[in-house]
Amino acid sequence: MWDGLFLQFYSYQYAGYINKMEQRLSISEITPLTTEWTCKVQAVDKFRPRDSRDQRVHFQTIIVQDVNEEQICVILYGDDIRRCDNLFELFETYLISTAKVRNPQPYSLHISQFEWIVDRFTIVESIQNNNEKEVPLPPPSRLSMISFADVAQQPSGVEVDLLVVVENCGVMQYTADQSKRFQEAIVMDRMKKPLFFTIWEYLASNEGAELLRQVRQLQEYPIILAKRIGTTKYQGVTRFATRYNSTILINPLYVQATELQNWINENKQMLIEYTMKSSAESASSLNFVAVDDEILSVSAIATQTSTVSSLNYKIKCRELPHNVSFIQYG
Repeated sequence: MWDGLFLQFYSYQYAGYINKMEQRLSISEITPLTTEWTCKVQAVDKFRPRDSRDQRVHFQTIIVQDVNEEQICVILYGDDIRRCDNLFELFETYLISTAKVRNPQPYSLHISQFEWIVDRFTIVESIQNNNEKEVPLPPPSRLSMISFADVAQQPSGVEVDLLVVVENCGVMQYTADQSKRFQEAIVMDRMKKPLFFTIWEYLASNEGAELLRQVRQLQEYPIILAKRIGTTKYQGVTRFATRYNSTILINPLYVQATELQNWINENKQMLIEYTMKSSAESASSLNFVAVDDEILSVSAIATQTSTVSSLNYKIKCRELPHNVSFIQYG
């Protein structure tokens, strides 16, 4: 009799606990005082495991967002990084229950009021595409981007997000003292405006290597979402460059990326021609030119057959980086 009563009481308590867990909350509704909660999220950015700048903490950061596209950082430490190796795949949907909620640490990304700590006590459930009871979240659309036309007006230190086409890509290079590796690329927006993009260190060795393969070997024009990118000027030319907290997503599943892919398909011939113009004899360097400029060697200009004409060409030569006017006599 008592055993039956206990089992009924236990089942009631357990069912009540599950019902509490199934009360879904959005990211903004969850605070350090929230004791029981479940949130449906999608992974939209994932860093490689790294050390803090002072080398004291080894951690991994994943950025997730809910159905309202509110975002928060998920932090993993130690053995939990390995344990969650197959979780938080980009653009996959998960149910997270009762993670630890705290204020962001000094080494964290401060993208929201709080951050979540996922450890062995946290329940993380993957939602598959064929799940009839739990539908995955749709492709994300939240981006914080600026127009290329506004890049030059950005103050130093401001970080931006880029959704762009990689038009050309150079091979790995090293700084003069051999202490840092980097890679140069030319990216382009839908307004056909190209800009240099410098990819540094581990991003150059990983994402940069894949971009080089797609551009040079597969002759494709990948779309990248580069997040938290800085702007700088070198020899008077504004360019983008990765920073410590930058990430690069190749062909991301964003709504805007689908629209950009349609633009690539419509402008494929222009992109092919520009790749040829911007490719230098050296595999490590690129020619930076406007889309409508024409690059000719000096010998090619000398073979023109018009009687007397004024020609404005951009010379493919590092010693003459500006437009030069030539008078040709037939």
